[in-house]
Amino acid sequence: MGRIVFWIIIIIAALVIGRRLYTYYYNQSQPERSIAVLVLDKRHQEFMGQTRRDQTELPPPRVNYYVTFRPLEGDDEREFEVGKLLYEQIQLEQTGTLIFRGHRFIAFVPEVDG
Repeated sequence: MGRIVFWIIIIIAALVIGRRLYTYYYNQSQPERSIAVLVLDKRHQEFMGQTRRDQTELPPPRVNYYVTFRPLEGDDEREFEVGKLLYEQIQLEQTGTLIFRGHRFIAFVPEVDG
């Protein structure tokens, strides 16, 4: 029974690592693209940390920030995970240029009004 559990864990770990490697190499093989977009939505998701038995206080939650962009012409909406600073700076319905490679967010350059 112990060997079966061991091999199941090894197989799951290999699948997880394989998927991450595939995603990394897929993104690297894609050309960098720039498209004009509208910021459609912003959201965040909190994950509570785990505590050890001897801890009396909860650790601060980990927060992931997401922004949904709608291209001004063609294409489908795209959602990317972004950093906290960029998340706070981006405004809903703001337009600008989205730069990405495959499924990986690179940058958002807002339009300058003037």
